[in-house]
Amino acid sequence: MWINNVIYNLAVFFAVMSSSCSLSSQPPTEYEGWELVWNDEFNHNGPVDSLSWSFEHGFVRNSELQWYQDKNAYCKDGLLVIEGRKEKVKNPNYKPDSKSWKESREYAEYTSSCIKTKGKREFLYGRFEIRARIPTSSGSWPAIWTLGNTQKWPSCGEIDIMEYYIKGGEPHIWANAAWGDKKKRHVPKWDSNKVPYSTFLKKDPEWGNKFHVWRMDWDQEFIRIYLDGELMNEVSLTVTVNGALGDFINPFKQPHYILLNLAMGANGGEVDENVLPLKYEVDYVRVYQKKKEPYQAFYLGQIWEDTDGVHINAHGGGILYHDGRYYWYGEHKSEHTSSALVGVRVYSSTDLYNWKNEGVALSVMPDGSKHVLEKGCIIERPKVIYNERTGKFVMWFHLEHKGKGYDATEYGVAVSDNPVGPFEFLYSSRSCKGIWPVNMSKNEIHRAQKFRYTNRKQKIPRQDVVDGCWLARDMKTGQMSRDMTLFVDDDGKAYHIFSSEENQTLHIAELTDDYLYHSGKYTRILPGGHNEAPAIFKKDGIYWMITSGCTGWAPNAARLSKAQNIFGPWMTVGNPCRGDNANKTFSSQGTYILPVHGKDNAWIFMADRWMPDNPINARYIWLPVEFDYGIPFLKWKDEWKLK
Repeated sequence: MWINNVIYNLAVFFAVMSSSCSLSSQPPTEYEGWELVWNDEFNHNGPVDSLSWSFEHGFVRNSELQWYQDKNAYCKDGLLVIEGRKEKVKNPNYKPDSKSWKESREYAEYTSSCIKTKGKREFLYGRFEIRARIPTSSGSWPAIWTLGNTQKWPSCGEIDIMEYYIKGGEPHIWANAAWGDKKKRHVPKWDSNKVPYSTFLKKDPEWGNKFHVWRMDWDQEFIRIYLDGELMNEVSLTVTVNGALGDFINPFKQPHYILLNLAMGANGGEVDENVLPLKYEVDYVRVYQKKKEPYQAFYLGQIWEDTDGVHINAHGGGILYHDGRYYWYGEHKSEHTSSALVGVRVYSSTDLYNWKNEGVALSVMPDGSKHVLEKGCIIERPKVIYNERTGKFVMWFHLEHKGKGYDATEYGVAVSDNPVGPFEFLYSSRSCKGIWPVNMSKNEIHRAQKFRYTNRKQKIPRQDVVDGCWLARDMKTGQMSRDMTLFVDDDGKAYHIFSSEENQTLHIAELTDDYLYHSGKYTRILPGGHNEAPAIFKKDGIYWMITSGCTGWAPNAARLSKAQNIFGPWMTVGNPCRGDNANKTFSSQGTYILPVHGKDNAWIFMADRWMPDNPINARYIWLPVEFDYGIPFLKWKDEWKLK
């Protein structure tokens, strides 16, 4: 980092020292860890490169005075020049009685240009570097900015790397970001910083006659904007989330395109016609992106980028190994909610370190469809297993209906012929309606049938829970199904393991041979134990299960249990975690235990570090399952490799 900053500061020094010249003699700077992915040096005479740039036309925004047209932007002597001219242009959209500023003006008195890379050069994250000399006379409003490629403004997201205009009667240089407000469609939320132009003139009276370097460093966590190496603004992407009108997305986690324009009037002030034409000169535009080196280890609790450089979005997930490749299925979370706005996402990998985004395996249904998978429902802990007999990939998940909280407590089932989908939704249901578990005697069933509890919020004696009061209550509707996993045993039998009975008791239900339904055979385990987030594996004939307590999004101590038969009896051994923060499962909650293909006795405990205020930013904690005298344990590692 220190070397990188030195290199950048030297580049800025040479750019500023050469500012009296129109053309920079410096080639694109090579930054350690970055690669130049696109640049325009404007080293030709004539029109701008149509492969990279297009134009805006006419009156466009902000009640500005200029009419945008192509001929005001051109390349000459190694520079892009955008001219603001005194030029009368007839407005073809003129309507004498219109109240729209775009239509009520019969003529435009000034012309200029706005060029943009929309649809041609769009970028998600990177280092953007622009060397320019801006006009500073009255009426000038030059800008270097970006817009997102989806949604209408401001929900598309706007980044102002540079704006120059008047505020409070004094010109300022601005560095801003804007996104959608929660309630009003065309009202942005701003993170702005401005510096009076006079501040720069005090340092250098010739500042306005020189070229300067604007730079933006943009990643998944921050936008940082610099001018000549000095930080102008830092914007945290944890707060830049649109309201409902912008679909609650973070517009700075999508590709943006670049705009260069010279506006006149409006915020720029009254145009000083004595200095026309205005000239906005750009020496170069350069975009760098971080070199994507393959991962060679697991780095716990950090941003885990897929092969496109985007944080993996597969929370509460599970992994299937099939035909030499791992498939990771998980909840696609959004910035403001854990409700399903997209569906179940799937990634693939051959080494478990580097994951390719394969898209959405199971999509939610549109708003207003009234489908149980309608956008806004809750889909949690999806797991996929492959059925050798049918050749089908079968997905099970916990499902809650839109707007109903956790009242439905159902599971959902979907199938596909392809591991990456699309999966076809089949049905949702509660479990084993009217069927009693195989590990309850007739006397125990008779005792449970006497309970009459119906109020879910009623405080119940633990022994009544152990004796099956909630089990009996739900006989007519089927048993509740919440946090879950799937497990395929050595004999090919598959099992659905889930929290039930108001999250008080775990159930293990055998699946039919096609893995699509419950067979009707199931057992209750650890009754009254208040366990969720089950994850299971088998070693040397012993079944081991790691669960968590029920403390909402807050982490708690994991619990390790074991059995010699999957239907029990199960015995709790204790907390498998060791070391600092072991009583909080290293600030995470388990979701799956992955057997590593091709390695004997190798399993990975997969967990999520939840971030309920920004769910999409949740991190992954993957730890090797280690053994001490045959007992599994988990020990924190900042990073580790498969051996």
